[in-house]
Amino acid sequence: MLSRRLILRSLALSPTLSPTLSLAADPPASPSPSPPPALASKRIAFLGDSITQAGAYVSFISYFLHKQFPAAAFDIFPLGLASETVSGLSEPGHAGGAFPRPCLFERLGRTLATVKPDTVFACYGMNDGIYLPPDPQRLAAFQSGITRLLSDCRNAGVSSLFLITPPIYDAPTPPDKPNYDAVLSAFASWEVSLKGPDLRVINLHSAMRKARDARKDAFSPDHVHPDDQGHLFMARTILSALSITTPDISPDVIRANPIFKACDQLRQLRWDRWMPHIGYTREKTFPPQPLGSAPADAAALVATINSLRRSP
Repeated sequence: MLSRRLILRSLALSPTLSPTLSLAADPPASPSPSPPPALASKRIAFLGDSITQAGAYVSFISYFLHKQFPAAAFDIFPLGLASETVSGLSEPGHAGGAFPRPCLFERLGRTLATVKPDTVFACYGMNDGIYLPPDPQRLAAFQSGITRLLSDCRNAGVSSLFLITPPIYDAPTPPDKPNYDAVLSAFASWEVSLKGPDLRVINLHSAMRKARDARKDAFSPDHVHPDDQGHLFMARTILSALSITTPDISPDVIRANPIFKACDQLRQLRWDRWMPHIGYTREKTFPPQPLGSAPADAAALVATINSLRRSP
């Protein structure tokens, strides 16, 4: 069992602060009347690529939910995989020619059968255009993949689906060069057109593009992977779409909070233990492994989170 002391010793990162975010201490929570029904007391899976595997936005979401709704339970499984697509496409020479991009559908069936989520958030697109100019066939491959993702989730009994449009490709493009963000914009525009009683599309891409155009500093220093400012923007945008208001504070202030440290450790533990349990292929195949003490270790972290957030 993991002790409360161990949780509180978790290392916090020290990201660069944005001038738009408050440096003040994390304010006391102002709980909303009730959490969204699709989240409270539900098993929630986050699917995506390296941005979701890095997972800071998932940890920020978990932190805000646990802090603002201290009486509610949130069971979050972060299950992103670096390099992954839903399109099944891979550019020549990916990873220096070492291996093609993994495709979600190699593992999705096992993921749904093993985790049995009630709610799924999925954020794809960044890799699906394989960093090439706009192309109708690549767009069609992405559309086919998203359509299959929704169908497979519904067939597995998922009751609430949230598509998160891709983050921006955060790089200026010379006028005479193709703009990869135009590919992601097209993906997002198509996703926003999707409808369904069990489906909600969160247009992160448009919100992030608008915010980026109004600021000097990049959200993603390498053009693809958001830093802590970018991940926090993602989390707040997603929660805002669910009518959850979050305080305007900096990532380092949040990371210093013991509740966040415990939420982040739980996210990392669940990826480290459940992804090998599900099994996946990236460069090589990792066959399913026993969970071992993972459920008990996760339960200890959940107990720590509950103790911290429910303390007077």
